Amino acid sequence: MQTQMINFMIPKTLLVQVDRVAKRVITSRSELVRVALKNYLAGLKKRENDFRAIRLSGQKVGLSENEAVKLVDEIRDELPMNQKHG
Repeated sequence: MQTQMINFMIPKTLLVQVDRVAKRVITSRSELVRVALKNYLAGLKKRENDFRAIRLSGQKVGLSENEAVKLVDEIRDELPMNQKHG
């Protein structure tokens, strides 16, 4: 994997958290940030795919996009906290 160096600024409190986690899982800051960004981007893609599936499913049963999203939100609100995703 070819890598490129980037620089960015984060609040000191966030950096302290990053360092604590990196130390706990025995990795570097760079690796922790790489993994976090990769997971974040994968999560965005999953949410986009989920939204597309919700929209298409809603269309199949005659719901508008807003109605389908509202229905999913209502179902999510009924789930126990440990079962909520996205």
